[in-house]
Amino acid sequence: MVPRILLIVDDTPVLAARLRDAVPVSHAYLAEDRDSALDLLRRHKPPVILLPIGEPETEALATLSRLLAEAPSTKIVALTPADRRILAVRAVARGAHDVCSTPLDVEELVAAVRRAFQRADLEQEGRRLVDQDAPPPLRVLRDDMERRAMLDALARAGGNLSATARLLGVSRPTLYALMKQHGVRTE
Repeated sequence: MVPRILLIVDDTPVLAARLRDAVPVSHAYLAEDRDSALDLLRRHKPPVILLPIGEPETEALATLSRLLAEAPSTKIVALTPADRRILAVRAVARGAHDVCSTPLDVEELVAAVRRAFQRADLEQEGRRLVDQDAPPPLRVLRDDMERRAMLDALARAGGNLSATARLLGVSRPTLYALMKQHGVRTE
């Protein structure tokens, strides 16, 4: 489960005050501008960010892009004016996870934040499963195949090391080195 850390980018503490009790998070940080948002993102690695997308539009969208460039798996909930649908479309096109209209309906915002944390949890679990399901490294596979080929050749040669080396196409000293490397003994 990702840590329940929320970054709120807002130049007024009003949004943070409204959300403090409504959103279930362990830590909420308030950034007043783009630079402090990037700094808090680097220091605290919040999985979810609330970002108002208003005027100036280009600066807000640039902030959205910069935050995602810094931390691509971060879920950003864009807060856009209800009468500016194009801002919501542009925010989603730039990578916002979700959009809430302002003036804010706190229940809607809480639901959006919960969805963002749930998505972050699922993605983290997916990355963990992919790591577990990853194939073994090539070296492990190669060593295993080399050991099997050597044991097969030894069996076909009836334990005769000269015949085993010929079957494998290696010299006897190389066969001895391989046997030592793979812990194979003939006695």
